[in-house]
Amino acid sequence: MIRKADKQDIARIAEIIVFGKRVAYRPIFENDYVSFNELQVVNLYEEYNSNLHRLDSMLLYDDGIVKGVINGQPIDAKTIEITDFYVEPFFVGQGIGTLLIEYLIEQVGKKGVHKIVLWVIKDNIKARTFYEDNGFVNSGKMCIIEGTTKEDCCYEYVLE
Repeated sequence: MIRKADKQDIARIAEIIVFGKRVAYRPIFENDYVSFNELQVVNLYEEYNSNLHRLDSMLLYDDGIVKGVINGQPIDAKTIEITDFYVEPFFVGQGIGTLLIEYLIEQVGKKGVHKIVLWVIKDNIKARTFYEDNGFVNSGKMCIIEGTTKEDCCYEYVLE
C-alpha cells in the first residue's frame, strides 16, 4: 500500500534514505568519511523532525513494513521535483520503486502537474536506467555536484 508519510515514520524514512544513499553513492564517490561519518540516521531524523513540512508530499510504500519513500516537491504549479526516492536496499528489485513512481505520477497528474524533474548522478547507471525504463528522459541539463568532480543529470517526465 502507498500512503502519505506521518511524523511517526521519520525514523524509518531516515534509515531508508541513509542506507539507500550509502549503497548507491559510496561506490561512486568512494568517500568513507561522508558515507559513514557525515551521513547518519540520527542527523537526518533531526532534520526531518525540525522541518515537518518536508513530509507534506512524501509517500511511503508500506505493507506492514515501510520499504520505500518518494518525495515530489513543487517547483511551481505545473512542475514537481523528486527530491528523495529510495527503496530499502534489502527490498530492491521487488517492484516497489516502480509502484511508488507510478503512484506519484498518477497523483500529481490529478493535481494538474505537467512535468516531473529529478537529478541523478551521471555515474549512477542503475538509477538512470530505472528512470528511463519508467518514461523519464535525460533533458541534457547537467551540473557539477558541489565539492566533487561528479556530474548530475536532469531527467524529466512530461505528463500528457
